[in-house]
Amino acid sequence: MRGKYRLPLAFGAMLILILSSLLIAGTFISHNLTYAAGSSSDWTTYLYSPERTGFNSAETVITPSSAPNLKLLWTATAGGIISTQPVIANSLIYWGSWDGIEHATSLNGTQAWATNLGQTPTPPGCSGRTHGVLGTATIATVTINGTPTSVLFVGGGNDIFYALDATTGAIIWHTQLDSPPYEIWGSPAFYNGSVYIATSSWGDCPLVQSQVFSLNASTGAIQNTFNVVPNGCVGASVWGSVSIDTSNATLYFATGNGGSCSQQETNAVAVVKLNASDLSFVGSWKVPSSQQVSDGDFGSTPTIFTATIGGTLHRLVGVANKNGIYYAFDEANISQGPVWQDTIAVGGSGPEGGQGSISPSAWDGTNLYVAGGNTTIGSQSCQGGLRAVNPATGAFTWQSCMTDGPVLGAVSAVPGVVAVGEGNALVLVAASDGHTLFKKWDTSSTSNKYYGAPSIANGVVYIGNEDGNFQEPRWRRTRSRGPIKLSGGRLQMATPGEEMPIARTFSRSQTTRVNSPTAAAFTTRYLV
Repeated sequence: MRGKYRLPLAFGAMLILILSSLLIAGTFISHNLTYAAGSSSDWTTYLYSPERTGFNSAETVITPSSAPNLKLLWTATAGGIISTQPVIANSLIYWGSWDGIEHATSLNGTQAWATNLGQTPTPPGCSGRTHGVLGTATIATVTINGTPTSVLFVGGGNDIFYALDATTGAIIWHTQLDSPPYEIWGSPAFYNGSVYIATSSWGDCPLVQSQVFSLNASTGAIQNTFNVVPNGCVGASVWGSVSIDTSNATLYFATGNGGSCSQQETNAVAVVKLNASDLSFVGSWKVPSSQQVSDGDFGSTPTIFTATIGGTLHRLVGVANKNGIYYAFDEANISQGPVWQDTIAVGGSGPEGGQGSISPSAWDGTNLYVAGGNTTIGSQSCQGGLRAVNPATGAFTWQSCMTDGPVLGAVSAVPGVVAVGEGNALVLVAASDGHTLFKKWDTSSTSNKYYGAPSIANGVVYIGNEDGNFQEPRWRRTRSRGPIKLSGGRLQMATPGEEMPIARTFSRSQTTRVNSPTAAAFTTRYLV
């Protein structure tokens, strides 16, 4: 059940009143704020690639030597929770929020556009809040009416899937996949002219028949549909996202708990493999009853990676379950079961409280990096754990104890650096041995756990959390002239002997495509 472990219903009344914010920090070169805009280091989809590796090999600015110098740059706010991973393309930062708004923010912190994609209401008899944009967008170049166009694909409210013009926010097409209480928690994958997305229930209240769709990226026409459970049955929601192995056109996803059905639901609490071309079924593996826990979903997204086993290169797929076990399968026959498995957290129904794992892993071509909730490393009890794993055997290369909370969002990596959100702290560690390079706490509110995964692109780290705070640390080359602080709604830079207000605030009426009654503001933070 997604609602019980992603953003608990007990916090609903409080969270709906909180004004979310997007916090950005970055690199400072001379006296000017500069970015390598539109470079090959862009992060254009959830977990970086269709294989969901979470690894940006093109990043060269943030390294083990520069990461300790990251500084906060600017802050933006929105009217809802941010659970998405920001994507970076077209010299813009794209991110969604639970008020139903998909945002595009310029690299200096001003809002380029914001488009209202609606909200899914709380179903009758259910407890919680309305949901807006829950999943991360994907940016791809698609031919629209004969013209190559940068298109943003994302799920909105009321189970509607959207394609937007990525430069203006204008809606190109939208497709109704189903209707509430169906929802789109996942993030789309773009591959070979099609876009792939799955549906889920509204926190299992009530259970629904989950489905996977492929749509024509140019028109939004539904090409193929896969029913995760048989017609007449409910359950097996896809809380994570689909992953695609582009080397062999196969698709993978993991599912939640089953429901009522006249036959066995073999695809519930399972890892499933399809052919990407037509969504035909290839195989699946279900967690054995001896390893299942109450509400023991797969709430995560599979990672596709490779390993040499017995002298032969194998393509593998791995994902963690709320039972605290990370499973790795050979793509050639996932129905045969895992080739190895690791216990990475104490199992249970509530990862938000430290049980199990809903964190997708990262793969940098050498190691897997896996994370989750409460665990013991050495003799130390840890609120969360981050581990480097040998992809062939599952053996731990190193283990890092998280002391501020469980890791809920995905693991992200660039050459030499691994990043996670643990509790209310953003942490960057060395990929070589796991020692901490950078750590920053968000103390802006009491509801500030990091749910969104970090993105790293062009010398900047982006991450969103429970109260919407979204931080952008960036490598700083020059010496600061003094501390910065936010005071009276204005950001100030305190220099020796003076204070100089430098904050900028932008109301929704000053932006180009805003269709929401909730105000938002963006504040730039920088050092000179």
